[in-house]
Amino acid sequence: MNATWDDDKFPCLVVTSEEALGTVHRLDQNHVCLGSDKQADIYLPMRGVGAFHAELSENDQQWLLSSCDDHLTLHKDKLVQAPISLSDGDGIELGNVKLKFRVFDQEDLRYHAALRQLAIRDGLTDLYNVRFFADALQKEHEYSFRKQSSLALLFMDIDHFKLVNDRFGHAYGDFVLKELASLLTTKIRGYDLLARYGGEEFVFMVREESQQAVHELAHRICSDVREHVFNHIGIRSQLTASIGYFWWDGKDRETSAEDILKKADDHLYAAKDAGRDQVIPANLES
Repeated sequence: MNATWDDDKFPCLVVTSEEALGTVHRLDQNHVCLGSDKQADIYLPMRGVGAFHAELSENDQQWLLSSCDDHLTLHKDKLVQAPISLSDGDGIELGNVKLKFRVFDQEDLRYHAALRQLAIRDGLTDLYNVRFFADALQKEHEYSFRKQSSLALLFMDIDHFKLVNDRFGHAYGDFVLKELASLLTTKIRGYDLLARYGGEEFVFMVREESQQAVHELAHRICSDVREHVFNHIGIRSQLTASIGYFWWDGKDRETSAEDILKKADDHLYAAKDAGRDQVIPANLES
């Protein structure tokens, strides 16, 4: 017998594997394509997922799962060779992605949205956390190579931040981190990514921008931090920051996502070794 549900309930797919864990995709059409192509109805840019990997179709509240072409699709650990009817709680696997077919109401949706935010956001600054950033970097690296478009990483570290905590206390230090996160958020475009990497380190991921523009952005951030006054509980202070960045043209397959991260990090340490409050590379390559 096919399952039915109340009018206030709706079908969803919930990601249960580590990458994008807890993401809820509401099924609001009666035919949905899942795949790693951005044209897919449910975009899953993970390893092992084909461009248009599988389909879900609905008829009278019965949802059927079908595999596209010869892609490996599993339902409850069994290979999908013909359309299979789904029930609430059924597990689905596409490549390395595990999902669960669920029937939710609005309260369920809010609950999972809250859990997802806890999984991907830093609790102090509300920026993306390092785990989310690491997943995003892998995806953007693959996208940039496919599209032959640039990708840049900027690593920023607050200079002498330990002295702030030692002199004014950790409460003031936390205020500085939150205030700085708000300031940095205004410096990026909506489709770029800003994350707290850990401690007093922040990382920016900038897509499809020229090396000159990235260089100018790094210098502008340094200048804005230098000029900002952190005013809290009667304490006013000014700080500086060091930035290392690496710009990749998206064409060199030998440059991995890990290489981009390491080179930006190496440049950050070079900026701090050179005296802090500066950007490395200091000059653009000719």
